[in-house]
Amino acid sequence: MPATEAIEHDELLLGRFRVLEKIGSGGMGTVHRAFDERLQRQVAVKQVHAGEPDRVMREAQAAARLNHPGIVTLYELGERDGEALLVSELVEGGTLAELSASGALSDREIAELGSGLCDALEHAHRRGVIHRDLKPSNILVRRDEALGRRAKLLDFGIARVSDTRTLTEDGQVVGTLAYMAPEQADGQGAEPASDVYSLALTLYECWAGRNPVAADTPAET
Repeated sequence: MPATEAIEHDELLLGRFRVLEKIGSGGMGTVHRAFDERLQRQVAVKQVHAGEPDRVMREAQAAARLNHPGIVTLYELGERDGEALLVSELVEGGTLAELSASGALSDREIAELGSGLCDALEHAHRRGVIHRDLKPSNILVRRDEALGRRAKLLDFGIARVSDTRTLTEDGQVVGTLAYMAPEQADGQGAEPASDVYSLALTLYECWAGRNPVAADTPAET
């Protein structure tokens, strides 16, 4: 398959989203800031790597069920040159990993962020959605002038929707090892409690400055 051309500045995506700048990239794809010319607002457009259509559809189906202030809202799903585009709300701010590493969070702020994230997870779990890869880099934190810092969960790209067929084979491990619940790391699959375990590790790391289970190698972890 030929390589897909990179999204360019000022390119118009899906007939309405004008690209402003690239703002991030990771294992799943590249994220651009764009302007929605129809609704006159800025959005985030994630260009998903080719070859993962099942994962993309799962993210869209999972995220579409969720409507909560602690979860990044998905607006639209489309395609460009054989690669999926996920259009979502733009959250101005850094990740929890970045803020934690800089020492910018007080104990009280960590507790308040954790409370909001617990509420967001409960919302998702009640709708049959399990995140499966909850970690500091999958949490965005924005500052609200009235409410202070508020966290939002993102990247339900490997979330499992409980009432659809699981797309991973039995025994396949999906997620980030240093934040996985034991049953998930053993290939038994993730349940709502697995997300709670991952969130607990995440918040502990923010407070203590280290992950209590991470080691130098995956085998040791």
